[in-house]
Amino acid sequence: MENYHLELNDVDEFIPQLANEFGCDFSEHLGEFQLKIPESKGRGTIKGINFPNGIGLYTYHCKLNTDINLAVSQPFIKPIRFIYCVKGEVESYFNKKEDLNNITDHQFLIAAPKDNEVHNLNFIKDRDIIMCYLEIDRLKFQQYFSFDLHDLEPVFYKIFSDIEALNRISETGSFSLKTADAIKEIRHCDATGFPRVNFIGAKALEVLSYMLARFKKESQRFENTEMREKDRKAIETAVNYIDSNISQTGTVNDLAQIAGVNTNKLQEGFQAIYGKTVNGYIRDVRLSKSLTMLSAGNKNVSEVVYELGLSSRSYFSKIFKAKYGVSPRKVLSGRSISEKFHK
Repeated sequence: MENYHLELNDVDEFIPQLANEFGCDFSEHLGEFQLKIPESKGRGTIKGINFPNGIGLYTYHCKLNTDINLAVSQPFIKPIRFIYCVKGEVESYFNKKEDLNNITDHQFLIAAPKDNEVHNLNFIKDRDIIMCYLEIDRLKFQQYFSFDLHDLEPVFYKIFSDIEALNRISETGSFSLKTADAIKEIRHCDATGFPRVNFIGAKALEVLSYMLARFKKESQRFENTEMREKDRKAIETAVNYIDSNISQTGTVNDLAQIAGVNTNKLQEGFQAIYGKTVNGYIRDVRLSKSLTMLSAGNKNVSEVVYELGLSSRSYFSKIFKAKYGVSPRKVLSGRSISEKFHK
């Protein structure tokens, strides 16, 4: 196993130091750092960005040729990390393998070392790894609260109030598909420049809110209400199919067969996770994709309707305006005005 010890005095030092250890370059634009894994160690990327509210967002999408240990210490910052393993396996522990935890697909870990402790993350070779974590500077995060810290619920006060890192935290559990969807949107965001930074910042807060809700739920031991693993995977299969085949999703019954559950179970799952029916979810995905396409200005309304698998342009215009408060034509005309302004 290759070992790398990173001692960070500033939140923005992580990727530059790691690039130096790997012997490779990194890039930075508007505060977002990116490192491309050198071929000698594998392939993939590691990205990181830190926001003024004390939240940093880091994403890993890589496959390594060798086992790698990252030992991270931050003498002047007492962070807490909300780690989400979307795919693969990651091992986390502190000094001398205290509080050793393995997290795999759709599991989370809340980890915070004691003062002067090192947080170790082990990555296993020849495994596709997709991981996302929020690193929160607890002191800076508190300064953005519009209320007194003591007003927090006890379960949250415990993890955010310890700005001197007197206690070690290492709590695991499973995260929801809502969290997975938000992470997917972050990873697949193709916006650039300032809009990208704002989008990622907003999504980081969204992921944190889902995480805190799940952590509270699991801390109160509501396991009996959680969805069975088999049913969760069925919903995930249906969601992935919808996202990849939006123009031909078929009926609810077709989706249930693809997911391997009956229609009632599929509808119950979507209501429990997304608070909407299967068709309601499909409609919202179509509307979201249509807004992206119309905003890009490369297709007219009829082309967008066709690509989304809808048969009625008038119906599309109706639901689009109900969702966004503006007609599809207005979005296109607004795009034209924007293009003229920038010429």
